[in-house]
Amino acid sequence: MRYMAAIVLAAALLSGCQGADKAGVNGSSQSPSSQTEVSPTAMSATPSPSAPSNTEEPLLYIEQLRIIGGGQLVQVKSNFDIDQRSLEQALKNSLQTSDPETEFRYTLEWESPRFVQIRLHLDEDSVWSGSFNLDEAVTADGRKYASTELPYRNTVVIRAGDGEGSLLFQGVTSGTRRVVPAWNTGWIKPVQTRESVAPSYLFYGQEKHHLVHALKGEALEIPAFPQEKDAYGNDYGYHEMYADRFYSGFTYMVSGNKTLYRVDLKDFTRKQLHTFNKPVYGMSSSPDGTRIAVLTAHDDYIGSGADLLVLDEKGNTLLSRENAVYLSHSDGFLFVYPLTWEDDSILLLPADSGEDNPLGTIRYDIGSGTSSVMQDERITDQVTKDIWEHERREKDYSLLSGLHWSPDGRFAAYTSGTGAIQVYDKQKRSFEFVAAGTLLGWMPDGTLAWADVGGHAYTF
Repeated sequence: MRYMAAIVLAAALLSGCQGADKAGVNGSSQSPSSQTEVSPTAMSATPSPSAPSNTEEPLLYIEQLRIIGGGQLVQVKSNFDIDQRSLEQALKNSLQTSDPETEFRYTLEWESPRFVQIRLHLDEDSVWSGSFNLDEAVTADGRKYASTELPYRNTVVIRAGDGEGSLLFQGVTSGTRRVVPAWNTGWIKPVQTRESVAPSYLFYGQEKHHLVHALKGEALEIPAFPQEKDAYGNDYGYHEMYADRFYSGFTYMVSGNKTLYRVDLKDFTRKQLHTFNKPVYGMSSSPDGTRIAVLTAHDDYIGSGADLLVLDEKGNTLLSRENAVYLSHSDGFLFVYPLTWEDDSILLLPADSGEDNPLGTIRYDIGSGTSSVMQDERITDQVTKDIWEHERREKDYSLLSGLHWSPDGRFAAYTSGTGAIQVYDKQKRSFEFVAAGTLLGWMPDGTLAWADVGGHAYTF
């Protein structure tokens, strides 16, 4: 399942807190054997007499750590002696930051010819992120650490800030930037409302949720309901699943991946509409608010296939279709299946992305029962070639299915395999690092929105 792959990879690249205890020990070590400031002045390391055979592939082992009491370290170890000058130059040449005007300061501390600590001097109160790649570093005998099979292996993504989350908006061409205070969360749901063409974003929480209007910054606080009795477990961490549309005074919600409710947004009472016999994988309500589409497990276990149900506003079944959706993933993992209404008669259903379905989306007409693969004429052969070459991942259709196009069709934002947000300029055929965060999409005025919530968040 493409979402699982992206989640696992992003978690591996962006983790920093996992080894906090270990980081505390390393961060308080005695003076290192050599300490080098940012300028690349260190001499190449002398090869160790006990170096492995040259037939062994040179590898860098990179670990990101947060130090107890504050600060961050990036530890880089190798199975061969490292050419110190090449590593420093690789870091300097490849560094990209979310704010070019903010100085990125660090210290290189060489513990041995095969072990360097990159000590980061970051303002943890700022909303800042960056990335660098050590592919161009070489061993003391001149062999590169780059890998064609694992293009992200030597990429490091850094983020400052360890407090509350933020919602950010940036003009790609104008450079304007706006920050709205938000909440740390593991799931952000884009929500459409009738009152605005700009989306709102629902920040899920364990005790309460917050619906933030993107342009106004206003937030509606929604209390979490008690855990549903005999609820189905899931792997996204929240027992409530709200619809992707909020209406005047109400919306829909599935509790415990089991029971559908209509929720009053004034007094937050709820009315039970339907109880499903199998776990709910995903749900969406129609633009007019009179129908709710729900995907439930097809099998008696948590598998890849899902059945489609369309219910009316009272919870009565209007349409049922077995095996309407199939998304490849390991059995037993219940993640949200993304689906939405294109209009009041067309459902956009998820599918595996591939050569025959680059977007991974099926258009399903609930009236005629016909379906077709969704196309996007903006994704030309040139666009595909440019993105695959930049990411060094040929035939990776998940990159294409995750493109978010600007209103004028010139820019495409996407989440790279490193977990960082990139913007592709179709006109210049260039790429720009935006930030390490959760990509949310474009505003009607052409600004790009993303969230910094301390880690990866679902956006299904």
